[in-house]
Amino acid sequence: MPPVNPTRAGILIFTATALAGPLYTIEGYSPVRNLISQLGAQNTQNSIVMIVGFLALGVGIVADGIRHFCKTMVPFIAFGMSMALAGLLAHKPILPAASYSESAHLVHSALATLAGISITVGLLWQSVLTATLPSRLMIISLATLCVALPLCMLAMQEIQGLIQRMMYLALFVWLWIYYPGKIKASHAPQRVSTSNAAEL
Repeated sequence: MPPVNPTRAGILIFTATALAGPLYTIEGYSPVRNLISQLGAQNTQNSIVMIVGFLALGVGIVADGIRHFCKTMVPFIAFGMSMALAGLLAHKPILPAASYSESAHLVHSALATLAGISITVGLLWQSVLTATLPSRLMIISLATLCVALPLCMLAMQEIQGLIQRMMYLALFVWLWIYYPGKIKASHAPQRVSTSNAAEL
């Protein structure tokens, strides 16, 4: 059995809290129609459960990124930090009558956007460093999904929750297999020694 590093532990906790959402959140929540972040929304029943999921995922990714740090880890660390902060600065509640902080909701939306940009940059960077064509195409396809599926969510809001869950599933499978152990570092430029330089 593969070791459960902080990222994998975070994925497990996030997935469990998201799947259990309809059991602990407000009546009427739909995994097909509603977003995962709405489980952790402001002034929402048992929202702390999903907030813990966001924190576990974000902190796990950041911890692994720092432990195995190289330049190519930076976008993934930014993704993890954005996810954790997005959980703390929560989405507005589903119920229209519930009070909430508009500024916190706007920051949440900005952090979600930053998370999407960060993971896309990280994946595209990995595609450049990947030697084999099949692996490169797989990573580029995943990066494309990270851009295309959020746009589909805006266009098809009646199934936005389902689309979001499909995106997370694809991303989590990749993170589980490749992050952080198989993240490729940028090739450092070779330094020419003084003795070799003198011979040139």
